Amino acid sequence: MYDFVPVSGVCIVPCPGRSSRAWKVVGRDFVKAFIQFKKPIVVAINGPALGLGASILPLCDIVWASEKAWFQTPYATIRLTPAGCSSYTFPQILGVALANEMLFCGRKLTAQEACSRGLVSQVFWPTTFSQEVMLRVKEMASCSAVVLEESKCLVRSFLKAVLEDVNEKECLMLKQLWSSSKGLDSLFSYLQDKIYEV
Repeated sequence: MYDFVPVSGVCIVPCPGRSSRAWKVVGRDFVKAFIQFKKPIVVAINGPALGLGASILPLCDIVWASEKAWFQTPYATIRLTPAGCSSYTFPQILGVALANEMLFCGRKLTAQEACSRGLVSQVFWPTTFSQEVMLRVKEMASCSAVVLEESKCLVRSFLKAVLEDVNEKECLMLKQLWSSSKGLDSLFSYLQDKIYEV
């Protein structure tokens, strides 16, 4: 059993009075699995991608989205630092200005904005989304598995060590934040305010 509780379905925060090791064990290893996965990772988003759900997208190989999808990383708003290697991948993909707006201010991107910036490869209409995705998945599945794995290795291998280092640093920063009473007080104050809003 891990020392964490889910918040809004995507954030992992330590339980009060317990070890902040939860993020190191769960979050670090979860993100590391994306970095080290040998087969292509294909993602289809038909709604919101929030927090870690948006942050890990650059670690995936193909990202398709429905027109109704949107992307947001409100880390600073919820008193957290970036995760999922987004402190590195977002500036690389989106540019520094937009990455900062997303990571520091929680800016929400539409599917079209995400596509035009390279976070998403294609956007489909919601009514045909499933059919479009399945057609492309079947086309990809008809390719040689060895060729796909080797191609991914060629494309991703030079970034692997960098991403692993970024993941470690982001997790260390979150651990330090959660280890401080000021960081925890700020986070729990935010969560308590949200509970009273509901």
